[in-house]
Order: sequence, then C-alpha cells, then structure tokens
Amino acid sequence: MSSKPQVQDEYLNEARTSRKQVEVILLEGRSIKGIVVAFDTFTIRLRCKRDDILIFKSAIAVIGPVREANRR
Repeated sequence: MSSKPQVQDEYLNEARTSRKQVEVILLEGRSIKGIVVAFDTFTIRLRCKRDDILIFKSAIAVIGPVREANRR
C-alpha cells in the first residue's frame, strides 16, 4: 500500500488550514455549510455558526466551496 496521502485527505486538510467555508451535501439531499475543524478516516467535524457537528463520511455525497449567489 502506498504512503501517499488520499485525495480526500489533501482536500480536507486544505479546507481546514485555509478556514474557508465549505458546503457539505448529504446523500439525503440536505446541505450544511461550515468550516472544517478536524477529520479522520470516517468522520468530519464541521463548525456551523457556533456549534460543531460530526458528520460521517459515508453520509456525504459532495463537499465543495461555498459560492456566493449571483446578484443582479
């Protein structure tokens, strides 16, 4: 097995260190926005407003940067 970091580890570590807000879309369709505080093999800890929530990676469909809504 390779000792090279997983792509998801690189992405999550960049999100954690940059402290930029991400959007997590769960398999059920719910969207959660917050800052990645920590992660491990199975979970991600996300800070949403003032509270931290623990999300199982198996429940996640997509993680990406939060984009501003187009304003006219």
